[in-house]
Amino acid sequence: MSGQLWIRSDEWVGSEIEDSYVMVNIESGKYVALNLTASAVWNAMESPVDQAAIERAMCDAFDVTPENCHRSVSALLGQMQDLQLVSCA
Repeated sequence: MSGQLWIRSDEWVGSEIEDSYVMVNIESGKYVALNLTASAVWNAMESPVDQAAIERAMCDAFDVTPENCHRSVSALLGQMQDLQLVSCA
């Protein structure tokens, strides 16, 4: 997905609660809790961003190899897309 931008959905609002970031969909009422890593990915998408930039931010923030980071970020973005937290343009 090189060159494509990941964008947060504006239908979700959230707040940090203890070690999680709890989010509620203002349209459907569904909610999710993001762990520390998922919260960091969400925060990296404050503005539209490509996957490589997200991965760089995660490698800077966590002790992870670029290969493991790529796999983890790819999987997480897929899950976030399935939940309609984010979209890719």
